[in-house]
Amino acid sequence: MILLAVALLTSACGSSNASVDASFGRDDPVPPTEPTLAATDTPSTTASPDDASTTTTTADTTDTTTVPATTAPVTTVLVAPASTTTAPTTVPAPTTTTLPPLVPVEPIPAAEAPDRAPVDPSFGATNAAFDRLAANNVGASLSVVRGGELVVSRATGLTVDGSPATGDTPFVVASVSKLVLGVALARLHQQGLIDVAEPVPWGEIGIWPGNGWTDVTLWELMNHSAGVPVARSTWFTGGARCEEHIVPLVSSPPRGHRGTWTYSNGNYCLLGMVIEARTGLPLDEAVQQLVFDPVGADGVHLTLDGLLPGDMPHPHGAGVQRLSRLGGAGTLVVSTDDLALAVGRLTDADVEIVRRGVFVDQYGFGHTGTVDGAKACTWWLDGGDTVISATIAGDARSTGGAVCDLVIPAIATDLGIAAGRPNRSS
Repeated sequence: MILLAVALLTSACGSSNASVDASFGRDDPVPPTEPTLAATDTPSTTASPDDASTTTTTADTTDTTTVPATTAPVTTVLVAPASTTTAPTTVPAPTTTTLPPLVPVEPIPAAEAPDRAPVDPSFGATNAAFDRLAANNVGASLSVVRGGELVVSRATGLTVDGSPATGDTPFVVASVSKLVLGVALARLHQQGLIDVAEPVPWGEIGIWPGNGWTDVTLWELMNHSAGVPVARSTWFTGGARCEEHIVPLVSSPPRGHRGTWTYSNGNYCLLGMVIEARTGLPLDEAVQQLVFDPVGADGVHLTLDGLLPGDMPHPHGAGVQRLSRLGGAGTLVVSTDDLALAVGRLTDADVEIVRRGVFVDQYGFGHTGTVDGAKACTWWLDGGDTVISATIAGDARSTGGAVCDLVIPAIATDLGIAAGRPNRSS
């Protein structure tokens, strides 16, 4: 009996050496590049929902080396291990937790106008960049917010119902969805409905994972340091939603990269499920209430709904279908106006959490999105005084990172803060 207890304790400690972040009050790791195909993958002309931009001149080739997360270890709770021979299953009756109701977020007013005026009030470089962005694509949209107010809003193309597109036309934004989820999680943290340092509430989301997952935190998921397998092909095949795709990925212990930044859609699939469990709302409704209602924006719907009459058409239907498997990792359909307004009115408390789960460069932080037929970029810069959001329906730009590389230096030039091509490794 003593030997059995020792064995159980030893097994339960198997992942306790992983170094992860339980706090968000210190600088966070900066990913070396945007996510890309692993070096062993065969290069393809088909873009994946995971961004593949780079800091070199070739946007489709990146270094896939993971970087250590500068994170503090969390307290590991020892539990009896689950069987290593039984794959996790969706629990028929998820744990129910009595939680306070979701409180509407107070309206967030526009900030005072920035003290420093743009060098070019006409935003000439930004408008020229949009013209280049729009060329040879089905549609394009670009919005700039300064001091919480729209100052540039442009779009080209026709919507599904044949109407001219505007900056308020919803586009497929792929992995920019992760930035929006980060804002939603920050708001839930502030309301006390989640704590980003808490373990993943597996019972509440109806999944019981294999060994080693019980002490994985929400913060590790946000920071791509939880050890969730990358498993790109898992997300691109079959018709199941993310809830079904994630189950086999957590049937084995966290991968050896736990504690280092390793991009995986599975992290945000799980976070989307947590948002739904803690709010009692479908993901798009929760995101609407938490992120877009406070700035008076119309907000989002999901690719699970298909494209609606007022949306920008997507030139590759398969791309939308692939995104529908990603859940919180990439299913949102939203306009650049709404994205720029929502990110342009982040509070200091929001920024404290959001910036540590996204990409960072010398200008600020944000996220990119890449899938067949759609590329997107949303970036917070100029100390929060400015946000730019740009999206294309088409493939004239190879990745969302390539969109960022075009529009961020342009807006920086107009603002007089140009610092060269974005370096998402610094």
